[in-house]
Amino acid sequence: MILANVRWRIKPFLRATTQALYGLPPVVVGVAVYIALSKNGVFGSLNWLFTIQGMIVAQTFLIFPLVLGVSWTALERVSSEKRDVFRVMNATKRQRVFLEMYCARRGITNAVLLGFGRAIAEVGAVMMVGGNIAGKTRVLTTSVVLETSVGHLDAALQLGLVLLCISLATAFSLQFIQYVRFFEQQTLGSEKALDKTFEKFNAVWENLTVDKDGTEIIASCSLEVSNGEIVALMGESGSGKSTLLRAMAGLENVPTDYSRDLAYVSQNPVLVMDTVANELELSSRLHDDLPNSGIHYASLCGFEEKGGQRTDSLSGGEVQRLAFLRALSMNRKILLLDEVTSELDGSSVERIEKQIELFRNRGGGVVFATHNPFQAERLADRILYIHNGRLIHEDDEVSKQILEGRRIG
Repeated sequence: MILANVRWRIKPFLRATTQALYGLPPVVVGVAVYIALSKNGVFGSLNWLFTIQGMIVAQTFLIFPLVLGVSWTALERVSSEKRDVFRVMNATKRQRVFLEMYCARRGITNAVLLGFGRAIAEVGAVMMVGGNIAGKTRVLTTSVVLETSVGHLDAALQLGLVLLCISLATAFSLQFIQYVRFFEQQTLGSEKALDKTFEKFNAVWENLTVDKDGTEIIASCSLEVSNGEIVALMGESGSGKSTLLRAMAGLENVPTDYSRDLAYVSQNPVLVMDTVANELELSSRLHDDLPNSGIHYASLCGFEEKGGQRTDSLSGGEVQRLAFLRALSMNRKILLLDEVTSELDGSSVERIEKQIELFRNRGGGVVFATHNPFQAERLADRILYIHNGRLIHEDDEVSKQILEGRRIG
């Protein structure tokens, strides 16, 4: 988990070393552990040579690189977008660990399977360290070798069959766990949604600046949003709208005082749970003070009959709507929305805009980025214009061109 999340310069070296150890020769491990545990060895005082404990040490050295490397790769493939969701939803460190393991569970299971497969088939190291003592350190693999060496091939085959059955049973069990959908809640929560009016507030972001690879993406942008206000953010593609919203949400290494007051929906939203019901339940799972109001939120955008549907089977528009509902279920007083209706049909756009207006009527504040000048004029109390990473005045010629659609179509 640590290696998947940190940015160390030595990570490539650690990865290469771990992958090189995938093929660690068992006899080399056996010799090394034998020397370390022998009477004159570093750990000779433990008296673990020719014992079960010594065999466990040898096996651990053999399978650790496999389990580490494959798990590391699986956890690293949990996208940065999913990690952003966990951060914006204010998941605790413990919750984030479990959520990332949940997202990477198939890769972690494969790591366990690979480690188990290598351990159960091992002969060289365990024979050298354990001594193959009958009734004490003799295992199935070393028994097969012994019976074969004395010509008892029928006994060797029988022992091999037992070993194969154990291996297959374990492998099938772990694979079965992957595909049993006990993670996939089918029913939507029926608790009543919170609909209290938000207290008055005035959120201010001053001099937001974002640099990436030596290039200034956002240059000293300052803006504010008050309760009961909708602010539209308009600009050409690449002008910095998305980066500015991410900076406001605290996702661009820019500190924010409002991390627990806002919910954020990215331009390309991602879902982190297996089913629609799970996704709408996530906020209540992370925060005890929030109700599980899945039925209520599902009804807002036509998901009433889709509680058990897998999220990876949803269309782009459905993903966008569900991500908006997930943000709404957080019951935060500020919504940051990045092109939240870009992939939606007219009816769905109406539904989303209606919920945005109802949110404003409750006293919430909204900042949304859009390319649609009609939508901006229809919803917004104020329109901000951004060009080349800087907020520009509404009387600027570029602002007029953006509002007229000449720069953004």
